[in-house]
Amino acid sequence: MSRSQEAVGPGTVEHAHPTSALTNTQWAKPNFTLPIPSFQFLFHLECEMESFRHIGDGGHGDRSTVIFKGGRFEGPKLRGTILPGGGDWETIQDHDGDQQTAYLDTRYNLLTHDGVCIFLKTTGTRTGKKKILEGLGEEDKHTPDEYRMRLHMTFESGDERYRWLNSIVAIASSARNGTRVIYDAYQVL
Repeated sequence: MSRSQEAVGPGTVEHAHPTSALTNTQWAKPNFTLPIPSFQFLFHLECEMESFRHIGDGGHGDRSTVIFKGGRFEGPKLRGTILPGGGDWETIQDHDGDQQTAYLDTRYNLLTHDGVCIFLKTTGTRTGKKKILEGLGEEDKHTPDEYRMRLHMTFESGDERYRWLNSIVAIASSARNGTRVIYDAYQVL
């Protein structure tokens, strides 16, 4: 973790550096002020997974796949279940000695409490010490603060009640615990 990452604690935002401090470029709009994003809680999600299947390095990285059995999600504006059959098609890369990064690529079908199917796609990374990441399959062996798992989320819904999801920017802080993946999802405002 870099020094600047350590200075920014959970739930805080590092403000943009003043343009006058950025000296490698001639800026056309040096006094143009942009809003700082905020986060609004979307939902908590828990999904049960089957066993991972190791595929190996087929030219795109060391790939493993896992199919989702199902689960649940709930927040102020939507709630429901996760349908079986989605999954993760991750690739893993070892680097910097004992460090490892998994590049996550998931698909979910969310079924809302009122019968609407919503497609959810996430991409992101799970990064940390190799020994810790390889032990995440054991329930309660490691805590989420021992590694970093962050996701970008995109949604698709044709139903008028949930069409607002199609145009939002959403992220999640995530973790694995045994055969379960857990998210806290946020809309970036």
